[in-house]
Amino acid sequence: MDRKQLELTLAAEGFSPDSYVMHGSDRNDTLNIEQQGSKFFVYYTERGSRSDEHEFLSEADACDYFLESMRRAYPRAKRSD
Repeated sequence: MDRKQLELTLAAEGFSPDSYVMHGSDRNDTLNIEQQGSKFFVYYTERGSRSDEHEFLSEADACDYFLESMRRAYPRAKRSD
């Protein structure tokens, strides 16, 4: 899975686009995925700071982790349908 496929999956599962960013951001209260060189980082931003940052060597691994993190953070009952 790449970020384009991830974004389609998130939309299909009803996640709010305001809860995530596909190319890194300092927007508050979002889960982010960002590429830096050949590495990918998944992290949460809150009040301008990164937290719970994880590093991956492949986009697929980062996307899988991102999707599972979104599913844990926003159970189906909380998603907008």
